[in-house]
Amino acid sequence: MGEQKIRSKLKKLVIVFLIVCSIIVGVSRCLLGSVTELYAESVQGRLEERALQYKKSFLFKMNSDLQTLRAMACILEDTTTENTTPEETGRLLSNLWDAGSTVGFVRLCYFSQDGTGMQLTAQGQPVAIEISDETAEMQSAIQQALQGNSLCSRAFYDPMLGYNTVGYATPVYTFGKISGVLACSVSTEAYADILSSIGAVSDIGAAAVLSSDGAVVASTRTHQTQGFYDLHGSAYLSVGACEEFSQALAGEETKFFEFESGDLLLYACVMPMGICSDKIVIVDTDKGISDAVSGVVDYAHLIGVMFGVTSIVFVMAVLYINRRHGRQLLQVAYHDRLTGAYNRDKFFQLLDQNWKENMVYVVASVNIRKFKYINELFSPVRSNQLLKDICTVLKRHIEPGEFFCRDTADTFVIALKTLDRDTVRERLEGIFAEIKASCTSIPANYPISFYCGCAYTSDCSSKSRNEELMSHVMMALSNAKQTQQANISFYDAEIHKKEKLQAFIENRMEYALESGEFQMFLQPKMDLNRGTLSGAEALVRWVVDENQTIFPDQFIPIFERNGFCVQLDYYMVEQACKQIRAWIDAGLSPVPISVNQTKLLLYEEDYVQRICAIAQRYEIPGHYIVLEILEGLALENPEQVSERIGQLHAHGFRISMDDFGTGYSSLNTLSQIPIDELKLDRSFLLQAHRSKEYNRRKILEVVIEVAKWLHISTVAEGIETAEHVQLMREMHCDYGQGYYYSKPIPAERFTKTFLLPNAQSADL
Repeated sequence: MGEQKIRSKLKKLVIVFLIVCSIIVGVSRCLLGSVTELYAESVQGRLEERALQYKKSFLFKMNSDLQTLRAMACILEDTTTENTTPEETGRLLSNLWDAGSTVGFVRLCYFSQDGTGMQLTAQGQPVAIEISDETAEMQSAIQQALQGNSLCSRAFYDPMLGYNTVGYATPVYTFGKISGVLACSVSTEAYADILSSIGAVSDIGAAAVLSSDGAVVASTRTHQTQGFYDLHGSAYLSVGACEEFSQALAGEETKFFEFESGDLLLYACVMPMGICSDKIVIVDTDKGISDAVSGVVDYAHLIGVMFGVTSIVFVMAVLYINRRHGRQLLQVAYHDRLTGAYNRDKFFQLLDQNWKENMVYVVASVNIRKFKYINELFSPVRSNQLLKDICTVLKRHIEPGEFFCRDTADTFVIALKTLDRDTVRERLEGIFAEIKASCTSIPANYPISFYCGCAYTSDCSSKSRNEELMSHVMMALSNAKQTQQANISFYDAEIHKKEKLQAFIENRMEYALESGEFQMFLQPKMDLNRGTLSGAEALVRWVVDENQTIFPDQFIPIFERNGFCVQLDYYMVEQACKQIRAWIDAGLSPVPISVNQTKLLLYEEDYVQRICAIAQRYEIPGHYIVLEILEGLALENPEQVSERIGQLHAHGFRISMDDFGTGYSSLNTLSQIPIDELKLDRSFLLQAHRSKEYNRRKILEVVIEVAKWLHISTVAEGIETAEHVQLMREMHCDYGQGYYYSKPIPAERFTKTFLLPNAQSADL
């Protein structure tokens, strides 16, 4: 992974975290907003509840006073007439004074229709008075009463009494007609006592009844009239708060708002009284209104602050870790853990930088021959040490501007500034020699050998130059691996030709299978004792056109790498069944046909079902098909292979082990795998024929003898001479196959050459 990718991923991680944090903060703010809104509703509800409580108590007092006044007026209805003198009126009022003073009346008046009247002072003394002597508020109430309405006035300052009062007036009837008005005054202190006695506000809060112009009718004792509610010069209220109060007092709806007074946040409710234009006003802190909800909001704010601080700390920690451990990240991202060398990503990054500077390099891929066997033979610990030693030697030989990496397993890729091929060979051979000399993990008598593929960066011109370069290197490496003598191979025209052929093969293989370009050739398998035909092996040839044939050693390795060999093997089984059906339909005696099977087939779940389906489609008995498997497959997973062979045996198919003796063959393998036929690799025959030593021949004889003990027939591959035939007969081998009898030939020619003569002989 490149440095930019690492930093990009880290930035993305931080961005994702910030987005998540933003979402959480947003959700938190929504929740907090909901809680705050709920809190505001709770505060307003509590304020409104208290205002209603004050309003009910205040109105109850007013209605009670007005009812008392009406009762007094009813008494006067029976005792006053137009001829009642002022002295008589004074006596009547004096008789009513005791009841009025009990309920808090501070003045009691009676006015006749002509505007003259009599009042009782606070001491109960009658005094003559006229309507015009009253204040404007009282005159308005008296005039309304003369028209038949009972009502109270707004709060006003009574100069006769010297303090604020509220006036009441009610008509007095004589014989069903209004003969006068009974009026009284009540000190606003009586209403203040009512507000204070309820105790519905905190020590900081206050409640009052205000008129629309801000005049105080009554207030609690917590704030004096001349202080808190003085809208025109209060030390407690800001200009903005005074304006909000003024607007709320002028309206006809209940209003809620909040304002600051000193260090306190106060909440206010202004509610119409329903009589006159007075308003109930409640002012309090949230602590005095809704302690429980206030606590929830405080906790919500605290949690939000803590989360915000935690988020910031986390982001800062990530950035700090990124800065502090940047080198460790780069080490992990760009270096091989075992050897400490650059990895493939860093190597390509350095190549990209040099592509931009038009630098030309020779890129060499170095592999250890049979490293897998070194690992198995000397243990992974020693083989890992070998890789470390290689890395150490490469570091000593790398010149300024050059670099290398450990690609995979035992593969090291080196970028050399040296361009001359001979000089490159000398440098690489010197590296190989030093590795062999300095390596202490592998015994000195074990021959460590290397092979190497090289390519020039200047030969790459495609957009994906790194991929093209590594393709060239791998082609050269593959060529070096196949050629034991040339340990160092350069990508050249011949290898380029192979690369083009490989590309052609991979691009055309699907079409070739569908169009029948893959043709089945047959090579006879002869009975060594009788000299008669006993079977045939199916070999594939790719005939593109009359002038171009691609041979198996050119395309089979490619198919094994890309997995196309699975489809090809199924195709060849079908071709074999089709040929056997053609022989039967032609009245010829068919012989079994052996078909090679890739190891990938035996691991497919429906392998047996598909093979059976092909044979059933052409109505071919299973014993006419011999399925050849490689020795290496049997060694990899003997239990699974034995189980699959058992399934094939159940359907009549026969199993042959091909190329026995090319790998790490073991006679024990023959006892583990239930095969029917053993094909001895041609190298067995050549060694036994060329060697005059007794041991080589004896080993071959023992293998054949063991196979007979296990009831396994044997086939000798590579029969090329009569001497080979005689040698195999002497060793009691059952069958022979090779150019001595015939090379692989088309199926039609095989039929004419081997089956038709046999049929004619049988007829004779």
